[in-house]
Amino acid sequence: MTPTRKTALVRSATLGAFLGAALASGSVYATTYHVATAGSDNGDGLTQATAWFTIGRAQRTVKAGDTVMVHGGTYAFTNANAPTLIGGEFTTSGTAAAMITYTAVAGEPVPLLDLSNVTATGRVTGLDVHCNFVHIIGLEVMGVHQFMSGQDSWGVRIQGSNNTLERLNVHNNDAPGVFITSGANNLILNCDSHNNYDVLEGGGSGDGFGCHSSGGNNILRGCRSYDNSDDGFDFINAAGPCIVQNSYSFRNGFVPGTTTAAGNGAGFKAGGYGSPPVVPATGAATHTVENCVSSGNRAEGFYANHHPGTINFYNNTAFNNPANYNMQADAGFPSSHVIRNNIAMTPGSSISNLSGGTDTFNSWTLSVTVSAADFMSMDINGLALAPRAADGSIPNNAFMRLVAGSDMIDKGTDVGLPFVGAAPDLGAFEFGAVTGSGGASGSGGATGAGGMTGGGAGGARAGTGGMTGGGAGGTTGGGTGGSTVTGAGGTTGGGAGGSTGTGAGGATGGGAGGSTVAGTGGSRTGGAGASGGEAGATGGGETGGASGGCACAMAGTGGGAAGSLAGVLLALVALRGRRRRG
Repeated sequence: MTPTRKTALVRSATLGAFLGAALASGSVYATTYHVATAGSDNGDGLTQATAWFTIGRAQRTVKAGDTVMVHGGTYAFTNANAPTLIGGEFTTSGTAAAMITYTAVAGEPVPLLDLSNVTATGRVTGLDVHCNFVHIIGLEVMGVHQFMSGQDSWGVRIQGSNNTLERLNVHNNDAPGVFITSGANNLILNCDSHNNYDVLEGGGSGDGFGCHSSGGNNILRGCRSYDNSDDGFDFINAAGPCIVQNSYSFRNGFVPGTTTAAGNGAGFKAGGYGSPPVVPATGAATHTVENCVSSGNRAEGFYANHHPGTINFYNNTAFNNPANYNMQADAGFPSSHVIRNNIAMTPGSSISNLSGGTDTFNSWTLSVTVSAADFMSMDINGLALAPRAADGSIPNNAFMRLVAGSDMIDKGTDVGLPFVGAAPDLGAFEFGAVTGSGGASGSGGATGAGGMTGGGAGGARAGTGGMTGGGAGGTTGGGTGGSTVTGAGGTTGGGAGGSTGTGAGGATGGGAGGSTVAGTGGSRTGGAGASGGEAGATGGGETGGASGGCACAMAGTGGGAAGSLAGVLLALVALRGRRRRG
């Protein structure tokens, strides 16, 4: 029986919907490739037996939605097999709906990119990310050498946008560890950077983590920076907002493994443009440091570094730094810092050089006492040496958590972070909060189910629910959940949608909408729009919008590029049906 026009259209719509959903999830045409220590860049990469040797070779073949399995072992580079002086080069971009994933293989040794035997004839980079929408998981980088004084190398360098770098271990480099030099909306999640020392400059550039980008909303979460020759975290010259959450910085500013002074030695150098400041034309960026711990750094725990404008310091803990909170500013360049719910413990001054802004509801402004008796443990080595949980999160141990009866419980003020009890506690950890495991790219939000940085329905920061999570439509995802317990969802795909899915409020998958065509939902967290795109200029959401972007014509309400292709297929199939009946 000849199908009716209605039947043909229903079948076409069903096919279009199927293809749209499948392509949006990366399940159609997505390919898995392999990189292995015994591989060769002359292979096809399709199996472990025919694996490539370098990530650089893989990125010349991969497409959006593909996965590269990086098998365990040591990738020992020399000038012969790393002629570009880059261990892992990433230049091919994914999309918001279909990121490209490079991941260590579960159950195998950690893949180690060792550049110790590369002779520097220019700037050397361990991982060089100058593309968008890639997710890099579980790699280790060491041995990056410096070319000459004044010519920094990088352990990991990010120059793109909308990337997630997760569970990296970057150490023993003559260079900064993890550095965002440009780009926006990058997430550095559950990474360690330690024992980095640029010996040719006397340690003055050996930061653990750097955020120096003109792009905004670069987030560092769940990271540990220790035993680096310069600063633990450094935001100097960043024209776009940088955010660090639930992170730790200790023993920075020394030649690693010694007490010999080296670089500047701030735990969190949270801003600044020099002294006197050379402020960007767009004005001074507002940076945020929240739920962080700083201890044993050579100069100061938390440092404003002459920053004009605002830095938000919320719920941090500092102890055993010569200056725990140093708000140094320059005359004629007023600051307006917001300093709330923080703990400072001697030895070391509580706060110094505050000449702008307010510092209320802190341990030094309230009628509380701070001593070792307030904490379950103050063993910084236990934190430094403790292995991370299986999902990469920092272990939920007793370090710097308040004991029952501490007079710092319920003494803070609401700054938009969830809390337990009548009011927020002081310091980095909320007494009675439930923390747990979960996966950055699995279920349970940014740092897992019950994580301190989980979210409400896919929230980026402080919307409904979640320690740093938010309401619907977030950047770094998270399932539905309460104040300190996240529900289902993933870091790079929030709400219902999974790790890189397109559920409600997804981090890198929008609502119902898409990466290059913003139907309803926009490319990232956007509002409704018929022709928005990957970087829509207007409309709701972080980068999505009601109009602008790639301006593809056939958007409908499909999912990203997949929705666009499905719409085209739908139209073509329907057109064929009409032509048959002349």
